[in-house]
This record gives sequence, structure tokens and C-alpha cells, in this order.
Amino acid sequence: MKKLLTDKKIRYGTFSTVIALVFIAVLIVINLIIGELDHKFDMTSADTYSISDKTKTVLDGLDKDITIYTMFKTGNSDSVVTRVQRVLDQYAANPHIKVENKDLYLYPDFVKNYSDEEKTVALNSLIVTNGERYKVINYDEYFDNSGTFNVESCVTGAINYVGLEHDSVVYAITGHGEADVSMFSGFIKQAEAANYQIKTVDLLENDIPDDCAALMMTTCYRDYSGDEVQKIKDYLTNDGRLLFIASAISKDDHPNMLSIINAYGVDLGTAYIMESDPQNYLQNPIGVMAQQEEHSINRSLKENNYKVLAYCTDSVNVLELKKQGLEIESVLKSSDSSYIKGEGNMSPNFETGDEKGPFTIAAAVTDSTYTDKSHSTKLIVTGCFYMLYPDADAVVNGADSTFLVNSLNWLNDTEDSVYIAPKSLAGEKIVIDAGTTDKIKIAAWGVIPGVIFLIGFIVCLRRRNG
Repeated sequence: MKKLLTDKKIRYGTFSTVIALVFIAVLIVINLIIGELDHKFDMTSADTYSISDKTKTVLDGLDKDITIYTMFKTGNSDSVVTRVQRVLDQYAANPHIKVENKDLYLYPDFVKNYSDEEKTVALNSLIVTNGERYKVINYDEYFDNSGTFNVESCVTGAINYVGLEHDSVVYAITGHGEADVSMFSGFIKQAEAANYQIKTVDLLENDIPDDCAALMMTTCYRDYSGDEVQKIKDYLTNDGRLLFIASAISKDDHPNMLSIINAYGVDLGTAYIMESDPQNYLQNPIGVMAQQEEHSINRSLKENNYKVLAYCTDSVNVLELKKQGLEIESVLKSSDSSYIKGEGNMSPNFETGDEKGPFTIAAAVTDSTYTDKSHSTKLIVTGCFYMLYPDADAVVNGADSTFLVNSLNWLNDTEDSVYIAPKSLAGEKIVIDAGTTDKIKIAAWGVIPGVIFLIGFIVCLRRRNG
């Protein structure tokens, strides 16, 4: 027995065991304390389960009670639903917010007051209401197959929405062979999260509705008629707002359409902008990675390090002869190494005689000279129609849609709105320019294998000579 007590191995082993038990006991106590405090830590890189400062500001300003109804099946263990509940728990910490689940299997009649022809309430939907107004958020709005997790944006947007007196409606003009707005799914989803409804209007048959927060003009095949142009110009001179997103529009084919933006000092170029430096384009020279100017529209993009892709974009040019007093700001531009080919020149390389950049890709125009300064006309003009398409938008993690929604906010004088960019459960895609891609290929296919081969060769020589 004495030997056992004096044996170093046993003493050290006993000491290690005691230390391990004490450490485990401390961990158990800490775990119990944290459990009593009910505090959770968000360790995700994108703060997926945390609400942002914008949301906290909205919640702090609430003066009416709001209920968030969840349509979850009782005992649902779906991972997305679990994540939603964790986010909503943070909303429920506010005394004006109550979160209540209504299992549709147990309360099938509950949704009757919240369903209409435009939107039905399905399993896993959310309903945000203050008793007077409500907004339904369906499952595919806060989560999609690409892993986009949009709960905070949707819920905070809905809280803001129910406190509004009226809806903000953006009317996309149709009747000239424009693409169907349903094709712009990414933009529409983000716009709705920011409390904009996207509707269409045919100006040949209708006037511009009184509830129009902004008009949207897009690439089309047929030109506008004189009557349509006059309706738009009359609208604009009465505190109108215009989001102009078009490319491949020429004076020969669309003189009336271009006359609308010409009246405000800008025009579109006639050929795509190209980048000569691989670090400034994605995949090919016409996939321009736009440089973001210092402007409120770009604030959230810069804060989140988002990159805007301007694929197949025309330049926005300022006219020499224009109305005095116009404020024309460049919002997106190409690099100093960009260029535009001469008409009919299809070569992808820079050549002598090509027009050199930088070029404006998107411009913000303000006109407050026609009346007192309490009134104004505002336009966003961009020559990049592909910003509206979800395939191009997905390449840059929704940055193009974010830019367009920010543009709508600026048009409506709400650039400090509560719009919150969506997050990704799959992790954001890394946007790598063509130059960096080439360097990675060289390193992966040449440098690294070469180094490994050299090390192996040296080891073999040493062994042979040793």
C-alpha cells in the first residue's frame, strides 16, 4: 500500500484524474449557469441567428403591439424552422412583440382572415400583424433552395409595413415587347421584402396610377408612342420617380424612349463596356465588376463587401447640352482600364482608336429646378439590363438586386430604410475576378505540384546518397 502511495506514476495519474474531474465539474457548473440565463451565442460568420442594429432600431421605436404568428407543425424538427424560431425568439424579447404558433392542422380556420386571391397562407408561413394591417410571409420568401435565409429581412420589413399608411407600388411599363416581370424573381423578392409591390401598367390603355411610387422602364423591342412619352414626362414633372434599366437601345430604333432620359441630361452608349484588366471582370471582358462610387445607394453594399456585376452594360453618358441645374451623380462606373469598341468592331481586345474609360454604368439624376426645392424629379439610369435577371444576380450573392432596391429607396427619399440584405445558410459564394482565377489555376496546377515534386526529388537524392 505504501508503494502505491509513493509510486510516481500512480500519484501523477491520480493528480491528472482529479484535475480532469474538477475541469469537468467547472464546465457543468458553467453550463448550468448559462442554461439558467438562457443566453445563446451566434458563432456563424454571417450572424445568421442574430438580428441587426437596423432591426433593433425598428423594435425600439415600436409604440403598438405586434403579433408574429407562425404556421409550424407542432413538434416540427425541420432545421430551417428551428433556425426561424431562434431568430424570432430575439424579436419576442421586445415587450411589444409576441410570437405565437398556430398549427394549421389544429387551427385550420385561423388563416381565413389572412388569405386572399393574391396570397394564401400555407404550412410554415409567417403572419405579422398589428391588428389593423398584416403581411403574410410564405416559406419560399424567407428560404429558398439556394440556401438564402431571408427571415430577418422579411420579418423586419413586415413590421415596418404594418405601420405604414399605404403601400409603395412600383409600376413596370409594358406593351413594347418587354420581358415579363415574373422573370426578375430575385429583384421582386428583395423589393417585396423592402415593402415595394411590383405591378405592371400599359400606358397605351391606362394613365399612370395615383399610387405610383416609381415607374420602371426596361429594355423593349418597340419604341414608345408620343402619347406614352407625354404621360411619362407629365408624371416626372410632378415629383415623379423613374428607374430606367435598359441596354441595346439606339436612337434609330427607340428615339421616343431615349427622349425621356435625354430631357434630364443623360443618354445611353451604343456598345458594351469591356474591361482589359482580368481583375476587373468576371469570366469575360463584358462581365464588368462595377466600381461603387461614394453614394448612399452603395452604403450597404460597401458595408457588406458586395460586388455588383454589370454584365453586357452600356455606358450612361452626360449630354453636353442639357438643362441647367440638373444634379447628375455617377453611382457605378467601370475602371480606368475599360474601353468601348467602335461600331461594328467585334474584337474582344483593346485596339488603337477604342474609347477608353472610365465610364458611368449607373447614374442618379435629380431635378429640382422646375419648381421650389421642396419638390423634385429623380431618376436612376443604368445601361445594364442583366441586373434584373436572377442568374447574373446569383453570381454576386444578390448584390445586383440589392443595388436596385437601394435605388428605389433613394428615389423615394428613404435611403436609410430598414431593408436588410438576405443571409446564406450555405455560405456566401466567393466572387473571384478573372485575374485572380488565373492566378489560382497557375498555383493549383503548376506551382504547388512543382513544389511537391521538387521536395520529393530532393528527398530521393538524399536517401540515395545517404
